[in-house]
Amino acid sequence: MTTKLKPGKASRNEQEFIAANHETMEVAKIAAKLRRSEDFIRKLIAQVPTVQQTEDQSDWVARLHSSSFWVGVKKCLMGSEVAYFEKEWARYSDQFSSSTELLATDDLMIRDLVLSDIFQMRANADKTNAMRLISELQKAIHTEGQVDLATRDQLAIVNWTTQVNSLSPAMLAYAKQSMDYQRQKDAKLRDLKGSRDQRFKQIEEINRNIFELLKDLDTRKRRIVEGRMAAKMALSAQLIRDDWNQVMEYEDGTVDKPFLTPEGELKDVRLQNEQEQANRQKKH
Repeated sequence: MTTKLKPGKASRNEQEFIAANHETMEVAKIAAKLRRSEDFIRKLIAQVPTVQQTEDQSDWVARLHSSSFWVGVKKCLMGSEVAYFEKEWARYSDQFSSSTELLATDDLMIRDLVLSDIFQMRANADKTNAMRLISELQKAIHTEGQVDLATRDQLAIVNWTTQVNSLSPAMLAYAKQSMDYQRQKDAKLRDLKGSRDQRFKQIEEINRNIFELLKDLDTRKRRIVEGRMAAKMALSAQLIRDDWNQVMEYEDGTVDKPFLTPEGELKDVRLQNEQEQANRQKKH
């Protein structure tokens, strides 16, 4: 029987439960216990690090969820890594959008940056586990080596030594992977900073150079933005004109039109004629 999911926003108790257990419980178990979807739980987990996440950060997470690559990214990550990716995505996006608008290529670079960070943490965790296991095996070899030769488990010592010899190259490989991912992260950060600085420089140049401004206005995206703004301003001006064309009674008892124009007078005459014509038709 399929469990019916609860609708609506998360309650305070649900938020407190997620904040207390998201690091030790899997997303699927939390979702099953609270009768919520896993995506709903992940979105709340992304808000856990701060007491009250800003609206902008929530918008970044929503932008991530609507991107074309989000489904593919989730398939590469484990439960806790999904929440980490969302938090880092929001943090980097908010940082690099402080001066200029983020482009689609910036989204891809931030995606690769956070993935490299997660993969580096995986490599470091594997290296740490290998080091821990090597240490345990060496202790076991040393302990067994202290046993009397007649009762010493020589086969166990051989097996443990073989494991140590196989883990040592693996530990070095994990360390190399970690360094490779660190270089990838550094490169992505430089690319993001360079891309942002270049656009910021272009914006400054537009403010100083009329030809750069004309080139910017000639782009399709800028024409759409400026066209919409001009249309809004024209509508606003028309609403103000219509409002000021109305007859107003002031506190001193005088009656007047603040915005008296020939167009307004003609409009009043036309409306009056239409009203008179409508009244004559009603009488007939």
